[in-house]
Amino acid sequence: MRARRLTAVVAVVATALAAGCLKRSKVARTYVLDPLPAATAATPPPAPLAVVGVERVDVPDWLDRPQLTGRAASGEVATDEFSRWGEPLPLGVQRVLAENLAVLMPERRVVSAPFAPRDSVDHSVEITVIEAARQADGSVLLECRFTVLAKDGTVLAWRRSTHRTDPTTSGPAGAVAGLNESLASLSRELADVLRALPAPAAQAPKNP
Repeated sequence: MRARRLTAVVAVVATALAAGCLKRSKVARTYVLDPLPAATAATPPPAPLAVVGVERVDVPDWLDRPQLTGRAASGEVATDEFSRWGEPLPLGVQRVLAENLAVLMPERRVVSAPFAPRDSVDHSVEITVIEAARQADGSVLLECRFTVLAKDGTVLAWRRSTHRTDPTTSGPAGAVAGLNESLASLSRELADVLRALPAPAAQAPKNP
């Protein structure tokens, strides 16, 4: 009888401890970057003025990880183990930039690398991210270099770009929102550069 009572007490204690651990466990949350609303785009013309190709984006190793990453006051890299990207950050940045450019420049067709064989890209956009993280003061800093290339590889434009948001809401959701805002600003800058380029010469139709 005493052994049964002891077994029952042990079972109750184990259940209570397990319940306490479950209550204390923290569930990881997943985030993705969002482009500009497509509703702001005008109806595209029947024939695009040019085809813009967004190449794969280069991101530093300290940012290219599943966890959301920020900067501490000392410059230390702070990683949030319970806030994760739903896709690799380079792919997310490339996707959002391409979608933003499609919204901002409806007169052009925007495609993302890897390009399909039928895609004859007139202007290629190469982007190298230097920093894309929340800073110690709560702002989100996006620094990058971008190059616009012609079809033959000629450099048409090169620029180092910096976009910083005002301090955002605390927590990972605020950091993601700040990065969305910074990417939107970068997209507007890219759109201005692309619009300033001369339209590509129309190709002569091939003889049958």
